Amino acid sequence: MRPLLVHTAALIAVLASVGAAAQVTAPTAAAPVTAPVTAPVTAPVAAPVATVATASTTAAPASLGFARAFDAALGFDAPFDAARHERDVTQGGVPVAFAALMPSVSFSLSDSRSTGTREFPNSLNQQVTLDVDFRAPQMALQLRAPVFNYESISRYRQSKVQAEGAEAVFRARAMDLLDRLSVAYLQQMLADENVRQAGVQLTWLQAQQERAKKRLEGGEGTRIETADAQAQLDLMQAKYFDAQDQAQIARRALARITGLEGQGLPPIDNSLPTPPLQPVSLAEWQALAARGNPSILAREQSVEAARLGVQRNLAGHMPRLDVVASVTRNSNESLSQLNQSSRLSSVGLQLNVPLYSGGGVDASVKQARSDVARVEAELSNERRNVELEIQRQYLATSNGAARIQAYVRAVASGEVMLEGVTRGVAAGLRTAAEVLEAGARLQQAKRDLAQARVEYLLARARLLAQSGAAAAEVVADIDRLLSAR
Repeated sequence: MRPLLVHTAALIAVLASVGAAAQVTAPTAAAPVTAPVTAPVTAPVAAPVATVATASTTAAPASLGFARAFDAALGFDAPFDAARHERDVTQGGVPVAFAALMPSVSFSLSDSRSTGTREFPNSLNQQVTLDVDFRAPQMALQLRAPVFNYESISRYRQSKVQAEGAEAVFRARAMDLLDRLSVAYLQQMLADENVRQAGVQLTWLQAQQERAKKRLEGGEGTRIETADAQAQLDLMQAKYFDAQDQAQIARRALARITGLEGQGLPPIDNSLPTPPLQPVSLAEWQALAARGNPSILAREQSVEAARLGVQRNLAGHMPRLDVVASVTRNSNESLSQLNQSSRLSSVGLQLNVPLYSGGGVDASVKQARSDVARVEAELSNERRNVELEIQRQYLATSNGAARIQAYVRAVASGEVMLEGVTRGVAAGLRTAAEVLEAGARLQQAKRDLAQARVEYLLARARLLAQSGAAAAEVVADIDRLLSAR
């Protein structure tokens, strides 16, 4: 019985060392645990624990905060950069449309030379032929100023509304960037946490396998116990390598958005707060979204622009009135005005009244009204989608906080269970298989807790973004929750 107690005390010391190593483990998986791949494992118990601590605490890169990651993404992400240029293109249409309402001035200059012959009868009715060779310089300065041009007025109003809609679309693209960054950032945090927990579990299973082997050598254990421990160790090795692969993919996905390579992230802290939502009720969140959601605002601007498009097409029935003025200077305009120069100035009004255009105006108006109906239907659909998304993220955030607390209690219960089963083995009341099962349940509870925290943060970020909060406000909220200690 005394050797069994000695082994049990050594196992408890190993578990305590593993827990201490887990508290100081760096957040990044850049220096992964070197897991043995041969079976059976013959390394001493203390060696893997030292490997975990050394690989996790040396050469750890500086942590990349969420706010700094978002700032980097703003300047690197290609889809967001394309959205910025798309906004600039649309907003550039405002001065183009305004130019049609301003006077236009043009200056023309020409100088031509004419040569040839001229034939005409003289007073005696005789045919006379003369050589012709002269230049005819001309200059003209012309001004046209619109007095009433309903089409240009409607186009200018429409361009302003389209520019406002482009700004709303750009805000929606910023929220899309924030969502993609949140997913990539939190997925890397979760992947790093899975690597860390897999490394800790691997070390613990190495200790269990070594313990089972010593028990077998001492005549206390069985071959089934040793084989079970080895099987659990081999399975965890496979899971560990899979976790490493997922962590590398997650790091690459984040770098694709931020352009930052080799950046470690802070670990998932189980003590992070889960503050209550403000406002509290779902109806208030939906009211905020109805007023400030950028996708809804962009659709509303699209409806207004389509309605102005109807007015612009109706301008085909409207008259157009312009002020026209010109100053011209001509020399040798014709053969009858050789060696003569003229300088003329004119100012007047020009009225153009459309009478018939083959039904094209009526057809374009009908087409524009159909476009209004289309964008109004899209607006209604967008409002329903946002309302549903607000409800989904609101419930995920509210219930997510309760889920986290439940998993925290599950982890605490799992630790007590593992300790009790371990003591039961020492007393001969439990088996080694039960220790392995209790350890697996504890690690699963820890993984579920980390997953719940990631899902809570992602749901909270999406709820704020969908409700119309500014991107900087959402980033500050998530960064504050991640950095709170």
